[in-house]
This record gives sequence, structure tokens and C-alpha cells, in this order.
Amino acid sequence: MTRPRARYALLALFGPPAAILWLSTAGACLGDAPSDARRGLPGDSCTRTDDCEVPLRCRKNVCTDPVVSTDAGVQGDGPSADAGPWSQCDECLEGSCGEVEKACGPECQAIEACVEMVCGNLSAVGSPDEGKCQQQCQNEHPDGLTQHLAVVNCALEDMCKPPCVPYPQDYEACRNFMDKGDCADELAACQGSPTCGLYRDCSSLCSTLQECLACDDTPEGLEGKAILEGYEQCIASECTTESWIP
Repeated sequence: MTRPRARYALLALFGPPAAILWLSTAGACLGDAPSDARRGLPGDSCTRTDDCEVPLRCRKNVCTDPVVSTDAGVQGDGPSADAGPWSQCDECLEGSCGEVEKACGPECQAIEACVEMVCGNLSAVGSPDEGKCQQQCQNEHPDGLTQHLAVVNCALEDMCKPPCVPYPQDYEACRNFMDKGDCADELAACQGSPTCGLYRDCSSLCSTLQECLACDDTPEGLEGKAILEGYEQCIASECTTESWIP
């Protein structure tokens, strides 16, 4: 699937006042936690990695040890999966975009999930409604807009090319990795739900914003969308930056 996303890319670079403000202040405040605040211990709730004690990471809103024991030994920092080592692209992005990724909490991830599941086919077919759809996602989750633009801006800077390659290769690799690990339960829930399948089929065929938004006009559509959204938010928790590599 191709993904022009040109309008959103321009918004990320030049943006509304809120986005421009981020460009001058992100280093000072985004993702920072008060130095005297108690950070979460293993099992404590969280919305971002900065809420947790080092080296814990926020996974599915729970502070989690990133070191996972496997039959092959110990897997280092990163999501858990049986898909082999974390890629060089992801390791690079952890270093270059790590801070803005940490600041991308549930509302930021919800924008990415919305763009993926509601606007994805509009991007694939080059619909003129793609920009309107992305704006719709932003309007539904305004508290995550600044953080999401920060992640997109970081991806557009090309600091990790190479080892990263343009969309969709590393993004699909990230999705596959998460499907086999941290997002396996959410994927199974969607695959086992007829309503999730119906919503997914509808959103994969819509060619106008009106058609895409109509996919949840029924109780079954709403139910399926909620299930798919849970899965896409799980994917967004780790793969948002890869989604915007130009």
C-alpha cells in the first residue's frame, strides 16, 4: 500500500500554531516528568515510558521490564516477540526519536490508529479526502496532536536512513514483529470477531471520507471499530515513527 500523506507531512513541518510552538519548546517540556515525582514500579499504571522507573518501559499502560527471558537467552530493550532480534532501524529510531516516541501517549497513539484504520485506503487510492480524514482524526483526539506531529517531524528528518528504508518496508516489519509479541492478543481478538472483520473490510474499500466514516454507522460497525482500534493502538505504541519514514 502506498502512502503519500503529503498534506499531513506539510502540516507536520509547518503546522498550526500549536505545532509551531512545539518546534521551539519540545526539548524543554515534552515528555518530561517532575524530577521529584515517584516513577512507576513494575506493574504500576502509566501513560508513557517517562512515568516508569528506569529501565522500565510503558507497555499497554503498565510499567514493564523491557528485558524478556526467552529460551534463547535474554532479549534486550524493546517489545517482546518470537520474531528474532529487534531491527537496526528500530534501534536507530530509539536513539534519534526516543524522546518524542516516549511522549506519544494514548491520545497520540489514537491519532495514528485512526489514520491507519480510517484513512489508510484513502491514502492507497490517492483520494483528495485523505487530508480531511487525517484532520478528522486530529479533531477526535486534540490532546495528542502536538505529540503526534512531533513524532512525524522526527521521522521526516531522515536521521535514520540508512539503516531505515522508506515506507512501507520497515513499518510492515514493525507490525509483523508486534503481531508476534505484544499485540498478539489484540490481533487475535480482531481475527476472531466477525464485526471487526466487517469494519476492516469496509474501511479497506472506502474511497471518500463520507464512506469511511459510514463504516461505523451501525452497532456492529461501532463494535468492530472499537476492537480494531485496540489493535491499531497497540501497533501505534511502537510503530508510529516507522509509519512516517519518507
